[in-house]
Amino acid sequence: MRQRYFTLVEEFGDSYRLVTTDSATDRETAARHQLTLRCTDSGDPPLSSDVTVVVNVLDVDDHAPRFTQSVYNCSVRENSRPHEVTTDHLPLDPS
Repeated sequence: MRQRYFTLVEEFGDSYRLVTTDSATDRETAARHQLTLRCTDSGDPPLSSDVTVVVNVLDVDDHAPRFTQSVYNCSVRENSRPHEVTTDHLPLDPS
């Protein structure tokens, strides 16, 4: 089943805005969406024009960082200066 991520909503008169709908976007599923919009006038014959809109989905950090160990030990010298780095252990970000 194909999901609808975007729709056009009339703001006023001939003005529309593109909004998300139905399903939340997920960068891991689709990082990019390409839409073709067609505008048609009421002339005789009717004239139309197409434009391509590319929507890039930004990544959010939806996975908690994790450490590689459950316990870290470090030593601090007596009379250490304020803000002195005592150890570096950076968590991994699985996303």
